[in-house]
Amino acid sequence: MDALKKILYYLELARANKWIIIVPTVLLTIVSTLIAWGLPSYYKSETLILVEKQQIPESYVTPTDRTPFSQRLNTISQQILSRQNIEKIANDFQLYRSQDTSNPLLAFINRFREVPPTSKEEIVEQMNKDVQINVIGDRRAGDAFSVSYIGTNPEVTMHVTNTLASLFIEENLKSREQYAEGASDFISTELENAKAELEAQEAALRNFKERNMGSLPQQLDANLRTLDRLQSDLQSVKNEIKSTEERKMMFEAQLGRVTSTGARGAVSVIGVPVSPLQVELENLQRELGSLLSRYKENYPDVIITKNKIADIKAQLASQRRAAAEPRQEAQQAPDDVNPEVYNELMLLKSRLETLNNRSSEIRKQIQQFERRVETTPASEQRFTDLRRDYDISLANYQALLEKKMNAKLSENLEKRQKGERFKVIDSANLPEKPFKPNKPVIALTGTALGVGLGMGIILIIELFNPAFRTKEELIEELKLPVLATVPTFASAKPVKGKKISLRSLKRSNGHT
Repeated sequence: MDALKKILYYLELARANKWIIIVPTVLLTIVSTLIAWGLPSYYKSETLILVEKQQIPESYVTPTDRTPFSQRLNTISQQILSRQNIEKIANDFQLYRSQDTSNPLLAFINRFREVPPTSKEEIVEQMNKDVQINVIGDRRAGDAFSVSYIGTNPEVTMHVTNTLASLFIEENLKSREQYAEGASDFISTELENAKAELEAQEAALRNFKERNMGSLPQQLDANLRTLDRLQSDLQSVKNEIKSTEERKMMFEAQLGRVTSTGARGAVSVIGVPVSPLQVELENLQRELGSLLSRYKENYPDVIITKNKIADIKAQLASQRRAAAEPRQEAQQAPDDVNPEVYNELMLLKSRLETLNNRSSEIRKQIQQFERRVETTPASEQRFTDLRRDYDISLANYQALLEKKMNAKLSENLEKRQKGERFKVIDSANLPEKPFKPNKPVIALTGTALGVGLGMGIILIIELFNPAFRTKEELIEELKLPVLATVPTFASAKPVKGKKISLRSLKRSNGHT
């Protein structure tokens, strides 16, 4: 009930002082209406841009630009809303021009308007505020986004929005193409460096092989097999030398010219064996043919076999020469010496000399291969290091070559506009209604301010000059009984009289 009494009290207070409310309400309503009518209308035009995915599957062509959509959109927005682009758009469409102040009424109203930007810095700042970019849908996926512009002219606003949309599409294509070209150029440069490094590693590995041919780690098994073969050949030559010496001693004994070095007892040998050099030559030639069918000319076994064949051929030639010389000596041999025995002895001496030379050569070859086997562990570490560096360089080169091919495909993809691109699916509309301000709301706001101002004035007056309006107030204040009340009545003429206020009544009550 107390709340209801207060409401009724304020309503009665407003009714009694209605002109104090009506006058400011009407004045502020008129002023707010004029201001609302004079404020410029702002129109908003918006366009919707779809982000189309790459048309070629990524399993076939991997795009080089994997920047998240939000980050790429922010970068493109910064480029489009740069100072240079904004100044060009503002000049092309005559944006943010000063208002006409030739009309006094418009000049007065323009005082309440927003001050248009005048300097280039203010234009850039204002246009950045008027351009709005909003991502539609999931911000991470970024299926689409909208570009809007707020201006005072509907047609200009629409054209500016379409221009901004075109700039977004062009800038996206240009940035992706530049990104792909930059990636391709960078990979090409790195590929050239990797190729030069690989060629240097190949040259170092080739020079090492040439310097250490025969003692390379992969030739160790071949060297050991060759060393075993040479030792077997040396043993065979030793056995043949021993047999030849024994036969030589036998023939010398028959001739009665046994030397002190050969006097170790007589050995009875019946017949003269045939020399096995021709058979050995045929076996080596067959072995050489078998080796050449599997290895190259510079393979150690091939080289050794060729040397053996050359040695045997030289031995056969020496035997043929030695066979011709004893015949000449036989003509000069003493009459008491058997020419056949003497000739055979000369052949055995020549054969023994050849076998000794062969033994010395085999020993030299054994020493050479033993050095190769001994130096193999030392060169193996160096070869391993060179091979490891070469393998790393080769893997790096192959990886860069694959990336180069993919970057080239991606570059062609962007140039043919088959990659991710922006597409306008809803062109900028021509706004028919202003976006702001809401003029009826402004006018009603002035009316509300007028009512509030009137009520404020009434409350201030009531605060400084209070009066009794009901008998309850009088009883509560004076603590005296009320004998009678006079109802409110209206007369044609106002009755002049002195108004009794609460303050005067308190003073008079104090005197009584």
